[in-house]
Amino acid sequence: MLEIDGSTGEGGGQVLRTALSLACVLQKPIRIFNIRAGRDKPGLKAQHLSVCRLLGEVTGGALHGDAIGSTEITFEPGKIMGGKYSFDIGTAGSCTLLMQAALPVLLHASAPCSLRIIGGTHVRGAPTYEYFSEVFLPAAREFGVKAGAKLLKAGFYPKGGGEAELSVEPSALHGAELKRQAAGRISCSVTLCRLPPHVAERERKKIAEQLSAHDFEVKTQEPPSGSAGNAVTIWSGRHGASALGEAGKTAEKVSSEACGAFLSEEKAGAAVDAHLADQLLIYAALAKGKSSYDTGQFTPHLKTNAAVLSKLTGRNIILAAEREILVE
Repeated sequence: MLEIDGSTGEGGGQVLRTALSLACVLQKPIRIFNIRAGRDKPGLKAQHLSVCRLLGEVTGGALHGDAIGSTEITFEPGKIMGGKYSFDIGTAGSCTLLMQAALPVLLHASAPCSLRIIGGTHVRGAPTYEYFSEVFLPAAREFGVKAGAKLLKAGFYPKGGGEAELSVEPSALHGAELKRQAAGRISCSVTLCRLPPHVAERERKKIAEQLSAHDFEVKTQEPPSGSAGNAVTIWSGRHGASALGEAGKTAEKVSSEACGAFLSEEKAGAAVDAHLADQLLIYAALAKGKSSYDTGQFTPHLKTNAAVLSKLTGRNIILAAEREILVE
């Protein structure tokens, strides 16, 4: 049985998500203890419990210790089957984090899969749907991932009610050497649901001010939604950033946050942004052959992911000088 100490690295939910995904792919039982030991309130929260139960459903696995507040679980994954899956988080927990946990598993299914998740599509501490579909998925395809996504309904904190669907084909992963890309057109998405139109207008105006020296386009979308909310996502190639509207935050502040974070990544001039560097690492570790790419900074999430992936896969993962990541 595989064993992982949940206090590894930053000791957060990333350890759990990565370890469970790998257990499914490797088809080995796993014990995870000291879950979220690095947090003020250790143990499983509702969003982490969703990951456990979703992967249990996808593999028909046996799960023990899956309860709110639990600091230890054991999981025995079953065979990864193709087909249609649907999962309701029950809160505004992130749809994209669940899709990222499920994707490496579904790539190894016996047949094509579709996964529909109900929850939050634009929530704090997780990729917005647009970042997932326009930055993460295209980059993952460079490792051989065959997958696509649809936004069916937007969902925001605290009510959630959003829906997103992930379609996946069985895929053979291969190593990739990601190089820095030439500057391209910047895409900006303003997502507005059940809020006054002037919010989007003000955000568009602020984006135009912040990106005036660049080639960019801004689109406003008002998708069906399960709750009121607002988000700005900005991307170009493998660089992306986002910001969420919330009570007391001006529309201008939302756009400034997203633009500032994006321009910081562009200035770093790396092959991938700091969040994407972490998100791609599991594909590099599971792929045949070597992989390499650089990023603007090594985040705690990245360092934690590298430690867990190295332990469970046996791959040599090097976080080298000059912000380069090597998987040998």
